[in-house]
Amino acid sequence: MAPPVTPWQVLKQRDFGLFWASLLFSAVGSQISTVAIAWQVYEITNSPFQLGLAGLFRALPIMLLSIPGGVLADRMDRRLLLIVTQSLAALLALALALLSYFGTVQVWHIYLVTFLSGAVGIFDSPARTALIPTLVKPEQLATAYALNITWRQIATLSGPFIGGVIIASVGLSASYFIDALSFSSVIICLALMRARPEPPSGEKKESPLQSVRGGFEFIRDNSAILGLMGMDTCVQFFGAYRSMMPVFARDILAVGPTGLGALLGVPAFGALAGSAIVMAMGNPKRKGDLIIAVTLIYTAGLVCFALSRSLALSLVIVFLLGLVDAIGETLRDTMIQLITPDPMRGRVKSFDQVFMSAGTYLGHAQIGTAASLLGVTGALVMGGCLGSVGVLLVAKFARGLREIDS
Repeated sequence: MAPPVTPWQVLKQRDFGLFWASLLFSAVGSQISTVAIAWQVYEITNSPFQLGLAGLFRALPIMLLSIPGGVLADRMDRRLLLIVTQSLAALLALALALLSYFGTVQVWHIYLVTFLSGAVGIFDSPARTALIPTLVKPEQLATAYALNITWRQIATLSGPFIGGVIIASVGLSASYFIDALSFSSVIICLALMRARPEPPSGEKKESPLQSVRGGFEFIRDNSAILGLMGMDTCVQFFGAYRSMMPVFARDILAVGPTGLGALLGVPAFGALAGSAIVMAMGNPKRKGDLIIAVTLIYTAGLVCFALSRSLALSLVIVFLLGLVDAIGETLRDTMIQLITPDPMRGRVKSFDQVFMSAGTYLGHAQIGTAASLLGVTGALVMGGCLGSVGVLLVAKFARGLREIDS
């Protein structure tokens, strides 16, 4: 039996190690900018509704461009595509930094940059994921993808904390300048990369439109995959609590931008713990039932967080939300990969991205609207309850989900 592949062995691969480190640095910058945008929108408008609109403007390009982004990543030089997207993202962050520095920023500027950044990210993400197999040996691929998840968790953990400190001590414009600078790490890494992967040939036997239609029909006819995507979309749409964090930090818990960074960062601690639990479980049976159970726990946690008036208790709750969310997401992705045949995985992943991301960001707009009518607490309590109803409906009608035992 071959010895197991360790993360260190994969990171020692020069191109992958540089790529991993640059992505981590860039992701931390993006998380800092995310905190700054949320805080700045709420400072300018004092409106939960307009705070939620920032999520809507990020959702629109996801709904419009996710599928074309996946097709493009399979048909051109992914390294060149990444250089272009990272350069555009850096320019957008720099524009927001300069507008903030000179005191001329308006909320529509932030919405526009958010929309354009989301559009750039749609083309960036599939190319970034598809480039990894060309940088490592085949037997190292599973570990490489595990490390790909790790840098996102580390960035989610550290970025909000750093962002809160930067906003409180230096100001909003500095956060955007740091984000702009962080993209240069990926551009430099790609320029120094020794590997020059050939542009993917793509599938020539069918048109892109026919390929998209085939993926849609596969998902439509598979009740387990459709149920998993529908359940996740429902919970993300009704329970988008993170978009309201500036309201909780400033008005309810009165902890300021530093507290905001903690509230946004602590769920990543939970996510790391949840990932460790899944790894310890190995390959659990009845994954469908486990996903339903942890998702119901998640919706109950949303209600508890809405009612909390203590920072310590709120941090405990968001830690647990991050933990159960990571368990559910890992099991969900595993089930989808097990069910989907290899030639269909790219298209299914594109549709999954539409379901997950659009549900999340549209949820920001939904909960902002609900908060303007019911208050933030009432909106989140209602969202947790409606999310629970959605999970129970999926459990009842998506029988293929509960019948899978592997």
